[in-house]
Amino acid sequence: MTTNGKPIAGERTIGFTLWLAEQEERLAENEIIQPFESWNEPLLIRREWSMPSRWTFSMKPVSAFIERHLSGCEEVVDPFAGRSKYANHSNDLADSRMTATEWLDQMIADRGVGWADAVLLDPPYSPRQIAECYRGIGRKVNGKDTQNSRLYREAIERLDVLLKDGGKAIRCGWNTNGFGKTRGYVMNEVLLVAHGGAHNDTIITAETKVGR
Repeated sequence: MTTNGKPIAGERTIGFTLWLAEQEERLAENEIIQPFESWNEPLLIRREWSMPSRWTFSMKPVSAFIERHLSGCEEVVDPFAGRSKYANHSNDLADSRMTATEWLDQMIADRGVGWADAVLLDPPYSPRQIAECYRGIGRKVNGKDTQNSRLYREAIERLDVLLKDGGKAIRCGWNTNGFGKTRGYVMNEVLLVAHGGAHNDTIITAETKVGR
């Protein structure tokens, strides 16, 4: 039954409950999570524990999450790869001496737009971490360099250009902002990784690009 074309509250709850049960079965089989069909419905949120690591993708709950969501993806882009080997197009500041923005601009110039199956975004989470990365390669740091909100925006804008419609966007950090509804993304799953003590949780979001 619908009201003005929308399911009544009870049916929406039943529909989500059935969907959630199906996704839990998929998790048990280590299969990809399927997005719920509505912008406005609840999404799957899970919480696990891991020792903290500067190499985000080395934490077991995170690596399992990444591998599940990258299933079937051939062209994967990661502008902040570090030691990660999940992407076949990756940048490490220590090796390339190129910032993520510089490297992504080069990728767009070389490869064009709308071809990536998945993009990964695991940038430094704080101004201090940004400064440490730059100083680690002997690069001078100014106030503009350490504006993390600016860094995230510039990286997301360029990754969005590279990602095809239907592609997967995975973002790590201290919030659940992801790539965002206004850019045409539907969030599928959120993973909270607790580390104990006074550590912030590491938060990973998985979204599908559906287009504006």
